[in-house]
Amino acid sequence: MKVVNIKEIIDFLDKKGNIYESSVCNEDDIIGFSSITHYKKNTISWVKNEKKLADIKEKLSDEVQLLIVPNIDMKGVSVKNYIKVSNPKGIFFDILGNFYGEKEEYNIGKNNVISTLAKIGDNVSIGNNCIIEEYVEIGHGTIIYNNVVLAKGVKIGINCTIKSGAVIGEIGFGYSTNENGESIRVPHFGSVDIGNNVDIGANTTIERGTIDNTVIEDGVKVDDLCQISHNVYIGENTNIITNTAIYGSVKIGKGCYIATSVIRNQLTIGNNVTIGMGSVVVKDVTDNSIVFGNPAKEKDKR
Repeated sequence: MKVVNIKEIIDFLDKKGNIYESSVCNEDDIIGFSSITHYKKNTISWVKNEKKLADIKEKLSDEVQLLIVPNIDMKGVSVKNYIKVSNPKGIFFDILGNFYGEKEEYNIGKNNVISTLAKIGDNVSIGNNCIIEEYVEIGHGTIIYNNVVLAKGVKIGINCTIKSGAVIGEIGFGYSTNENGESIRVPHFGSVDIGNNVDIGANTTIERGTIDNTVIEDGVKVDDLCQISHNVYIGENTNIITNTAIYGSVKIGKGCYIATSVIRNQLTIGNNVTIGMGSVVVKDVTDNSIVFGNPAKEKDKR
């Protein structure tokens, strides 16, 4: 495992402009990483909050070479070096990514069907067996895994990740009824616009809009096995967890957290909303609300 000097980690945090408080010896080294519950000597680890630290405090010793902790009192905690930050999980994995992460190799895999009318940016990686249709645009640094379908006109921003089996931009489940009572598919003339730094999970489906585009804004993270229907709008930095189904023409605000749920069509979900696991949302949800249940009801404010 790679040896990293603690001074290198401090320099890394300084370069990124992270705000922290530290008690470290810059001459010490770490040799890899481990979880705090299964700590390995001379590694870097982290704790989530003061309660977690209290739970394991008696088990800690000076063998803990470097611990990333929240902004809490470390008096009486026996660790050799520590760094206090407001987001210990994020900083811990940022450090691991920089010093121990695999460097992404950008390449185009095998058996892909890529239209000559598609626009692909620099340093884009495309796996195997993908279909990329005409007028698709893929931004710089985006990674597309295997068996992905990007239908006509889909636009994907920079530094996105599209995991295996995702289908983006196919027509949605939209029908009208003719004079004979037969279901007739509504034509879909829109497409899908995906912003920058967006992650789309494995086997997730995002349908094209009927007239306007389906829109996924910057920083959105969509888990595996999700369904996002036609004309949906999802605001910046919203997280959507596995097996969530969002029906047509739903508008979701910024900074939301949507656990495994079903959201009825044509609803508006405000900014900074939390929707709890197993919820069935049948009414609009106002800003900063915490809702859950079937049907989902407001329980608190964020």
